Amino acid sequence: MNDWAGRFHDLSSSIPAVGRMRAYDLAVPLVPGMSRHPAHPPYSFVLTKRHGDHPYPGGISAISELISMGAHVGTHIDALGHIAYCGEIHGGHAIDGAHTHTGGLEIGSTEEIPPLLGPGHLLDAVALFGRELTPADGIGPDELSAWFSEHREPGPGSTVLIRTGWMRFWDDVNSYIGLETGLPGLTRDGAEWLSERGIVAAGSDTMNLEHKPAGVVSLQVHVHFLFERGIYIMESMNLEVLAADGVTDFTFFATPLRIRGGTGSPLRPLAVIDRAGA
Repeated sequence: MNDWAGRFHDLSSSIPAVGRMRAYDLAVPLVPGMSRHPAHPPYSFVLTKRHGDHPYPGGISAISELISMGAHVGTHIDALGHIAYCGEIHGGHAIDGAHTHTGGLEIGSTEEIPPLLGPGHLLDAVALFGRELTPADGIGPDELSAWFSEHREPGPGSTVLIRTGWMRFWDDVNSYIGLETGLPGLTRDGAEWLSERGIVAAGSDTMNLEHKPAGVVSLQVHVHFLFERGIYIMESMNLEVLAADGVTDFTFFATPLRIRGGTGSPLRPLAVIDRAGA
């Protein structure tokens, strides 16, 4: 196993198995300097109180910190109001006048995202293609049909996660973001293939869920999922933990922070399996 793959796989071991159940942690760690899109504020961390700064009677002390970050940094989920199309967000709501700098979104905000709980499915595109992916690789209906012809197909209420293997570039910000070189990912017609099956959310290990060939700027998958169909998008997920153990079907659970007016939220998603049935 490569060093980067082993490092991310080891993160899942921090969650102990309980009886027959095992939970896989699908979030990347929050660390200053971590990869992020330049449009979003970076993650920062500082201790506001050290042990000894504010002692309590009886030899007790406490420590605390301040963190700041953009809601779309690290493993995160997009609220429906994150994307507008022709002046409207999902449901036909006009966005003009429905958001402010201090109040955020009045409709379609992070606070409205329900807990996600239901069947989860991993599409391991590296295994499907039989090689490491490049920015030229899109995942469309043909690739989805090929994968799910041999794996349990998603249905109403499902969440589908796509592993491109791009987490190998996590420590190389420019390569991971792919602003100049592009990213592999889900195509618009691939998104339609999934939405026809009634999924509630989709995610990937890339900065953007959708396919972005070099030199192409597109948010059509975001438009289809968030605006047209009300399907949530998750990005920068650690899917190495599932691929390393060959896990493709699981119970998926994730719940965002209740950020009133928010456009997204940091997320710690979990994939839970019954080891007796694995």
